[in-house]
This record gives sequence, structure tokens and C-alpha cells, in this order.
Amino acid sequence: MRSRTVAFLLTFVATSLVTPCAFAEEGRRVVRVAAASELDEGPGKLLTEKIEELDKQRFEVAGFPIIGGNTDIGVQVGAAATFTQFKDEVKPYLWNIDAVASASMKSDSNGFRLVQQQHVLRLDAPDLWHDRLRVDARGNFLRTINAGYFGIGNNSSADNPPGQTEPGRRYQYTHQEGRLRTIGRVHTGTPIDVGVGLNLRYVSPEIAGGSKLNDDTSVGGVGVIGARPTFLSTLTVGPMYDTRDTEFITKQGVFYQLGIGGTLGSAEDARYVHTSMVLAHYVPLWGPFIFASRFVTSLQFGNVPYYDMQEGGAFELQNLFGGENGVRGVPDGRYGGKAKALSNTEVRAIGPRFRFLGQRLRAGATTFFDAGRVWKDFKQDPVADGTKLGLKYGIGAGIFMQWGEAAIFRIEAAYSPDAASTNPSFPVGIYVGDGLMF
Repeated sequence: MRSRTVAFLLTFVATSLVTPCAFAEEGRRVVRVAAASELDEGPGKLLTEKIEELDKQRFEVAGFPIIGGNTDIGVQVGAAATFTQFKDEVKPYLWNIDAVASASMKSDSNGFRLVQQQHVLRLDAPDLWHDRLRVDARGNFLRTINAGYFGIGNNSSADNPPGQTEPGRRYQYTHQEGRLRTIGRVHTGTPIDVGVGLNLRYVSPEIAGGSKLNDDTSVGGVGVIGARPTFLSTLTVGPMYDTRDTEFITKQGVFYQLGIGGTLGSAEDARYVHTSMVLAHYVPLWGPFIFASRFVTSLQFGNVPYYDMQEGGAFELQNLFGGENGVRGVPDGRYGGKAKALSNTEVRAIGPRFRFLGQRLRAGATTFFDAGRVWKDFKQDPVADGTKLGLKYGIGAGIFMQWGEAAIFRIEAAYSPDAASTNPSFPVGIYVGDGLMF
């Protein structure tokens, strides 16, 4: 049985560990002037900043520790860091490196051991091939012992087994995955770029007997695939249309992505074609307030492993429907299907620049409403998908901090009725991440 969570993930800034800073190449003088902000008169005007002089070839470093855990995973420790170089007029930067390392340790009947791990290393180089190519590469390893699976379709059940009042291992399995992902973005000299995404993955789940996933993937089950270890390769191509004023904290513009591609697996005849559309919009409101919205659709055709029916995205596969990248408040893995549609709506309040311990900072806050739906397949299935609108939703708020330019850390909390399926005593999702959601 899954134990009740006794501690939530707590991430905090510790300037004594890794302090955000800006410094120049040897022999150059750094000129840093505190940024101030002022509001243009009248409603509907953008928040503007006074001119600040910064070295155009500076570096920025930022980081924070990760401390958390619960009775399932034990004590979790780790750290996240970002390292960025700016150079001349290259936008948004010359290159950026992000790194995350975390692991949880627990003493149980199997002894003292590593239980859960997440490690990520990312390099983003926007100025290759004479500013004609941007490459965003990421490698990560993930092991999650309480990954969720409740079935496929919008009407999947989270009812507990008879005599059990708390969510248990019935709807959990151990997900293990190594992934290499590269996105190439060819600049055309117009707001329209050409994107190419390549994902290479090795997935090796561990499925317990008596679980819902074991029932669905076993002989005589409902035909769900993904129980066996497999290599998966995914190639995606498509256009990107980008008019955002900045990639860090966007105040106006749009960012559209359309990806079409295919996935091949080495086991269980896993192979499918997919298409995804991501439409993000940003509009300035009054004073410091920004309206941001995103609409996402994802369609998959063919033999799709269950874990990919819980993911989507134009060029980067993410836990799309639930969790911090989808409908916040809905647990990861709560719903899956070959067709997914969701929307995210946010009102962001962007504070003025200020300085603390010699660092350039900016704080902000968000309120949001997310909603969406999944479909098991492309034919009507009243049992799996229901016969009503069946929208799943989450509502919440968060805060974020921008250190320098490229380092943005956020904490969000979201309520959803579906959150009770994993924690009935506290139906709220808590999310800690880098960068804004979109």
C-alpha cells in the first residue's frame, strides 16, 4: 500500500551554496547598474524598464538545492544549477547549460538503498552555423517507483480495491528511462523556423502483480503494450512561428509549433505516427499584468505504449495531460489516450527589477486555470471515455524568481478534484521547476 505523504518537496534558494552572479571574461570591466521599473501611463501599456548597462560578454550562474521526500521514496536530496554566457547581440544568449541531480534514499526490507533518481543535463546553443541553426540537446535518466497508471481513456477509474481506504500500489509501477533528446531549429530569416526533433529512449518498467497495469498488459488484458523493456526512436519535423519579445519572461507575442513524426520501438511492435500542435499567446494587460494562454493537441495513430499515451508535445515529449506540464493538479499518469487536448490560461504579475546581495532579481506571481480531456482512441468508446464533456481541470497560483536573465525558478500549487486519487487528505499538487510553464 502506498503510504500517506508526510513531507512535500521543498525547494529553496541558498545563496551560500550556489550564488547567481554575473562576471566578464578576463580583462573586461563589468558595469552593472541597478534596474528600475516604471509604469507607462494609461491602461494596456507594457511594463517598461529603465536602461541598464550590462557587460555584453558576461556569464551568469545560478542554482538551488532540492530537499524533500515522503514515506514512499524516503529522503530526497539534490541540486539544480544553470550556467549561461551572453555575448554581444546574440539572442537570447550564446549558450546555456542546465543540470539537475537528485536521488532519494530509504532503509526498508531491502536494506539501505537508492530508491528514486532524476538526473538531467541540457545544452542550448542558439548561435550555430552563422546564426542559422539552434541546437537544444538534453540527456536524462529517470527512475520513479510510484509512477501512475489508472487505465486508458477519459473515464478511467481511481477506485480503491475493496477494504482499502488509501491509494495503494494498485495504480502504481516503477518507471525507468534513459533519454537523449535533440531539437534543431533552422532559422529562415523570418519569424517562421523549421524544427527537427530526435528522441532516443530506453524504457524498462517494473510492473507489480495485482496492479492495474499488470492486468491491462498481461495475456487476456485489454491489449495495452509497454510492459517489456524497449528502445524507442522518435523523429519529428515541422514549423515554428515565433514573435515573442523575449524567451525568459514573455510579455507579448506568440509562439506556435506544429510537429509531425513517427516512433519505432524494438519490442511489442511499438510503432506509431503522431502530430501535435502547441499555440502559445502573450498579451500585455494593465500595468505589470500579462495574460498568457496555451492550447495543445496531440494525436497518435498506431501501436502506442501506455506511457506515451500519457505524453505529448510538438518536438519534446512531456508528461502532457497531468503534472506540471499539463493540467496542473491532475496527477501524472492519471489519464492517457491517443488523443489529447488541453488549455492553460494564466495571468502573470511581473515585478520590478531589484538588487539583493549585489544580484539582479525580479519576482513575480501567477494565477492559472487549466482544463482538458483525453480520448482512448478515434472511435467512440462510451466505457473508456464516457458520454459527457468530461473536462478535467486544475486551478491554482504560484510565484517565481528571475535571477539575472536566464535563471528562473518557480513554485506552484494547484487544486484539482483528480488530485484526491493519489492523496485524498490533501488534493493539491505542488510543483517546483525552472522556467515558466510556457
